[in-house]
Amino acid sequence: MGGPLPGESEVSTPQVPRQRSAVRLTRQVSSGPRQLPPAPAHFTNRIAELALLEKLLTEHDTDGPAVQLISGQGGIGKTALATAWGRQLGERFPDGHLWADLGGFSTNGPLSVSEALGRFLRALGVPPEGLPSDVEELTALYRTTTAERPLLVLLDNAGSTEQVLPLLPAGVGSLVIVTSRRRLGRLQTEHRARLVELAPFGSAHSAELLGRAVGAERVGAEAARARDIAELCGGLPIALTTVSAKLAGRPKMSLEKIATELGKEYRRLATLSTKEAQSVEASFNLSYDELPSDAAALYAALGLHPGPDFGVGVAAASIAVREEVAEDLLDQLVDVGLLIDRGDDRYTFHDLARLHAKEKTAGNEYDRDIAVRRMLEWYLFTASKTTDMTVPDQDPIPYRYEYRPPSPMSFASSDEELAWLELERENLIAAVKTAETWQLPELGWQLAAAMWPLFLLRKHYPDFLEVSQAGVRCARAWGDASAEALMHNRAGAACRGTGRYDEAVSHYEAGREAARKAGNEVVEIRSVEGLGLVALAQGRLDDAVRWFTEDHRLSDGQNRTHDVGLALINLGSTQLKAGRPEPAIEHLSHAREVLAADPYNVARARTELGRALTATGDLAAARTELEASLATMEASGSRFEVARALAAFGEVAEAEGNTDEARRHYDRALPILVGLGRPEADALRTRLEQL
Repeated sequence: MGGPLPGESEVSTPQVPRQRSAVRLTRQVSSGPRQLPPAPAHFTNRIAELALLEKLLTEHDTDGPAVQLISGQGGIGKTALATAWGRQLGERFPDGHLWADLGGFSTNGPLSVSEALGRFLRALGVPPEGLPSDVEELTALYRTTTAERPLLVLLDNAGSTEQVLPLLPAGVGSLVIVTSRRRLGRLQTEHRARLVELAPFGSAHSAELLGRAVGAERVGAEAARARDIAELCGGLPIALTTVSAKLAGRPKMSLEKIATELGKEYRRLATLSTKEAQSVEASFNLSYDELPSDAAALYAALGLHPGPDFGVGVAAASIAVREEVAEDLLDQLVDVGLLIDRGDDRYTFHDLARLHAKEKTAGNEYDRDIAVRRMLEWYLFTASKTTDMTVPDQDPIPYRYEYRPPSPMSFASSDEELAWLELERENLIAAVKTAETWQLPELGWQLAAAMWPLFLLRKHYPDFLEVSQAGVRCARAWGDASAEALMHNRAGAACRGTGRYDEAVSHYEAGREAARKAGNEVVEIRSVEGLGLVALAQGRLDDAVRWFTEDHRLSDGQNRTHDVGLALINLGSTQLKAGRPEPAIEHLSHAREVLAADPYNVARARTELGRALTATGDLAAARTELEASLATMEASGSRFEVARALAAFGEVAEAEGNTDEARRHYDRALPILVGLGRPEADALRTRLEQL
């Protein structure tokens, strides 16, 4: 879809007292987000560590948040301790519990600071469209949002101090629990983080964990073998949990058999070299080797999944089975401890299990290629079902599926479509990257293109730019000029939305060149429109008129009535900004007629028309247009367009000499613009000060 006003949202439809002690000790009424994962069902021991954590907390005497660092090797139980303690503390923090797996040691790479900040801010009530694209601005907004809001924040699997610092809330009374394999010295010295280091379980507590899971009587009957298992597992809770799942699933299996198998089946994981890691792999193999062939195939295929978690649909596609079959297989993997059920039909791996799963396809490039392509094509097939949410940039370029999913996901509404895109955003981005890495350029650019409705409606500008640039590279590698032009235009829109105007011009110019090479005037329209929007945003009004006039000519020549109407809105807004309200009224009135079937863009035209009529002194007519515009935009939920209509009402009131009414309109519009991070907020704030 095209034709937004400069910097607008492109849519096609519609005090907590300061106190020395940082922790509340009394029960409070819950009100904020509750993101902490559940405590492990068989959480064992750690009595000394829990007591130490509480002691350190009572000794906290700084004005900032209390920071507790739980450190230890992979699989030692850091997350289990942190979640169990967090759950105990939960009632002390009614304003909210935030959680993020920072992925500091994940095979998929660490979670970016911008993504973590975005998740937290959205959970705290900031709308996606109100998030700035710059990480420094995101950090500042997070500090502001948390300044008077005591929170419990669990930052799991941190890889570095740098990853943690922007996520520390600003307010007194907050508690941050950080888990990491590293000791994060800077966090201790510069932010007075209190360190608690975990050691592996001894044999007694290992046996206790086994007893909790499979029964104390069973463990007591083979106490020597239980000690052998504890030793072979290196006292790592993750390994003990996997063995426990194995034993729990086989009530008649002896501990001696498990101990014997553990002693024989060492195999080193590629990225780990400690004795404990060998034991972890052995425990994984114990479960894997007795899986049914289809569950084993699913486990191995999912080890290649591009993103951090996944649902049933893509799991089924990975080995070409029905979803109900995949659900049963996923349950089997969860039951034996090889997969984590996150709830709501979402699953993920422990880092070590993901590595183990990947090993199962090592050396078999044919099976690896098939599994990866099946998953990527499932994401494309499902994302393509959301494209009707927006007006297409061009006629679609068909994709021929190698492994067409048999049962596509269905959506009951556009809200469901958008919710799915948001849910799978990280996976879709990872899918684009994977397609490029695996040299599947056609699939890569198609995946990038399919994310357009999400970026159009929710922005996510950093992701938008990253995906679009990857799409350009894939389209170029594939050798289709129309596809390359389309992705250049998308990259241009992403750059324009973040104020990177020179880069935007480069992309739009490259897009126009590619479109001309392909003889595709339809996609050329978007390139020309984009060049006009950049010129308008930069105040180069004569250039903007020239580009929008060309946009109008191309759209009219292709009989694209909707694009003609959008070009007329852009011409009208440019003429108005240039101080020529009469031609602006002509263009905008025509646009209102041409776009009669599109209420949202009719309302956009009416907002600008109301402003133009105000400039000519026809205030009654201006109010009529703005009343209709405001009603439509309020119904559509477009907060930015509501703010624009309110600001236009303020201009009418000023022209009538009613400064009190003008101030009321501006006072309503300004918080919206500030919340959205819009540059228009500065001009409106200045106008209010002048009143």
